[in-house]
Amino acid sequence: MTDSRIKVHPVLVVPEKETVSFFWNHTPLTAKKDEMISSALFANYIKIFGHHHKDGSAQGIFCANGQCAKCTVIADGVPVKACMTAVRDKMRVESVEGLPRLPDTSGPPKISNVEQIHTDVLIIGGGPAGSPPPSN
Repeated sequence: MTDSRIKVHPVLVVPEKETVSFFWNHTPLTAKKDEMISSALFANYIKIFGHHHKDGSAQGIFCANGQCAKCTVIADGVPVKACMTAVRDKMRVESVEGLPRLPDTSGPPKISNVEQIHTDVLIIGGGPAGSPPPSN
């Protein structure tokens, strides 16, 4: 079965990206490098990411912009929003069945350096309307 990614778009150029492998509930799957976990799951025909702890209802993409927590999955042992977290090669992603179990920690969390970017212009949320037309 081929994946369900968009291969041709009438307005946008669809770039070729490196393929990486990851695991969904111990099943090996493929993703495009730096694509969000939710996109990789959808491309592999997986639309239910877990079940709610109160009533068992299916959970998955709801807002698709990080405002809710309906797409929460466990990535390499940490609860994350699938729509906001890029898949990495060999990442282990698991569904959340009920409340996620938080990782055991002792002491303050280790925080890496935060990258700072200096730019003259920053466009947020341009989408296809803010993109230049494809060059032919």
